[in-house]
Amino acid sequence: MKAPACLCSHYRHLTRCQLPTLPNFLLRISCLCLLLLLSACATRPVVEYSVNALHHQRQLAQLQQWQVSGKLAFKSSEERFSANLHWQQRQDEYNIGLNSFIGTRLLSMQKQGGRVHLEYEDREYWHDNAAQLLEQMTGWVIPVSDLPLWIKGQASEEAMPAFADSGLIRRLTTDDGWQVSFSDYRQQDGYILPHALELSATDVQIRIRIDQWQLK
Repeated sequence: MKAPACLCSHYRHLTRCQLPTLPNFLLRISCLCLLLLLSACATRPVVEYSVNALHHQRQLAQLQQWQVSGKLAFKSSEERFSANLHWQQRQDEYNIGLNSFIGTRLLSMQKQGGRVHLEYEDREYWHDNAAQLLEQMTGWVIPVSDLPLWIKGQASEEAMPAFADSGLIRRLTTDDGWQVSFSDYRQQDGYILPHALELSATDVQIRIRIDQWQLK
């Protein structure tokens, strides 16, 4: 959203003619007010959605092929890191990549045919359980098997979801101690999907920010 033309014209006039003669405190106030106005105009408007909760969950269950790009932040008592996240999902199989902000690969993980393949620190590992493999090799506790559902805003079978008045999941808890909150829902190709998730369990906090969804 652009600042009003009259404001822009007035500001250019001040810049050319009057700013040098204004007292310092007036100059600072004028600049601050302008920055606040422009920041408010640039903020993405909040869109309120309303769905039938049961229908929406069934719709998400039909979404079996997608990919997201975004950021993941992990924090525990022993380690913390942030990374670019790339996740491609096809039915029950996935391809996950975590890269540093300068492009260095931290790890990649693929699930194919019921087996999980992890590439980490120039070595390769195989396992039947992705979360166990990841924790054994890296020390990171991440609920990999549930994330394909949670990323979409879908409740896993053992989870206890809490729905907002909109019919969208606001948060959920699981029997094994995870608490997940969802926010910043947006519409994408006929689906309403979250763009921000916060996961917490004993001694672990994970934040996922989705910048882009691609649905197929």
